[in-house]
Amino acid sequence: MHPLTTDLRALRRGRAVHTTPLPPRLGPALRALCAVTDADDDVSARTKVIARLTELADQLPDDLRLCFTAAFALTERTRQPFYSDRLVWAGTELRRESRTIRRRVDESITTVIQLARARQSWHTEQLHAVVSLAGAPEVLESRRVVADTDLTEITLGWSTSGVEDFAITVVHGGTLVDLARKSRNRVAATVRLPTPLRAGQPHSIAVRLRPNPMHPLYVCTPHTPCATFTLRVIFPPTATPTHALLLDGVPPLEVEDDIAPHLPLSIDATGHLTTTFTNLTPHLSYGIRW
Repeated sequence: MHPLTTDLRALRRGRAVHTTPLPPRLGPALRALCAVTDADDDVSARTKVIARLTELADQLPDDLRLCFTAAFALTERTRQPFYSDRLVWAGTELRRESRTIRRRVDESITTVIQLARARQSWHTEQLHAVVSLAGAPEVLESRRVVADTDLTEITLGWSTSGVEDFAITVVHGGTLVDLARKSRNRVAATVRLPTPLRAGQPHSIAVRLRPNPMHPLYVCTPHTPCATFTLRVIFPPTATPTHALLLDGVPPLEVEDDIAPHLPLSIDATGHLTTTFTNLTPHLSYGIRW
């Protein structure tokens, strides 16, 4: 049995991710997966675990995602104190008997482990994003990536929750060879590089995104370390908000939470707002909400 299977099966008992204290319930494989260290207190460890498991769950088919989310109590709707109660909830949602739900939970864990074991072949050194709202919403993402292994292509991904149409164009740095919907809320684009990269070699690539509709926010939720992320939002002169909210390393589930406190940001007289983040923590979200 894979060590991560053992750790996840142990965690799903009782209150799962809401066990207090949580760190003693986390096995070594799960700690490594979620980047939990001895310096993390209960709140910090819980934030990391929920963010990482939610990110992996979002890549699952809908039925497995629901079962996995219920098993580990990842949302407010699944915070029942007992594992058996969460299985009953999932069974009601999917209209399936308990035995079927248990099998799907096990299947979801197996799939999540496969996703987690996928080797990361590159990381982002710099990301610069310009969100233009002055006309049809458009995002220009320019990034400098560094190969961790020899590469001929890279895969970029975006959350598309609530977005009906999501057009992607590679501006420079490669050729779009595949665009696929990985789940209901996620799309991925495979970009073939102009020339192969050797491990350690940097490369610049830019893509233009046209989401429709555009949600009133833009965040980067890196899956690997990112040194620098600069975000500029250009608001239309006739519809510039009075302020925006800073999202600085928040769990993805809190990005659109109206209760969670966020620092207000001023927008200049030209309708522009620019902010920079450094040393981004994987699986947490950074950006602006307006």
